[in-house]
Amino acid sequence: MNFGNRLFLKPITIGVLMIIYTSILFFSEMLVYWVMTLFSFILLFFVNRKKTFSFITVYILVFALIRIMNFLTLSGWIGSVYTMALIVVKLFPLWILVGIIMEFNTSEIIASLRKLKLPNNLCVGVSIFIRFIPEYRNYLKEIKEGLKVRNISFNIFKPLQSFEMYLVPLIYKAFDTANILTCSLITKGIEFDCEKTSYVDLSLTWRDYAVIIAGMGFIGITVWEKL
Repeated sequence: MNFGNRLFLKPITIGVLMIIYTSILFFSEMLVYWVMTLFSFILLFFVNRKKTFSFITVYILVFALIRIMNFLTLSGWIGSVYTMALIVVKLFPLWILVGIIMEFNTSEIIASLRKLKLPNNLCVGVSIFIRFIPEYRNYLKEIKEGLKVRNISFNIFKPLQSFEMYLVPLIYKAFDTANILTCSLITKGIEFDCEKTSYVDLSLTWRDYAVIIAGMGFIGITVWEKL
């Protein structure tokens, strides 16, 4: 297996693009927003085609919900849902990049952050946080199945008690995961103060530079529109 060619884009490239998106998403005009969204979908398509269709489906559903709610009286909880849906749609290019970066394994993310000369504790913490976001989604599914077996369902009229049924098992899972990770990191010698290496070639290729240049172009267009 050629480890160097496994990655279509490097984690550093996606990280730079996430910083660029975060800095201009709330200030860009609609044209830049649509181009950024399309560009993100194209990147995700080359990384994981199945996940691309899932993200497109979610985007269409949320966008349709906003269009439907435009015909309703936006007050109370309806207004709150409408506002949250707008935020989700506005930040959707960033969510797509999060979906891409979740395709990298923990070792690749740690090695990429180390190339930036960041502190080791920060590299490990950020990598584990990104890597285990999908795991907690699976934990929620397991909890939901456990509640279903016990004939317990979410009650919108008792939101605190309902959230408690999910939160307590999730906290227990978090502690259990922390113990497993601690043992794993110690076994792999993460505490040893020596030069760390990686099987994967994380040097930037022409694709990475092209994506970064495109991101800088988004910044330039946004600044030009605001002048």
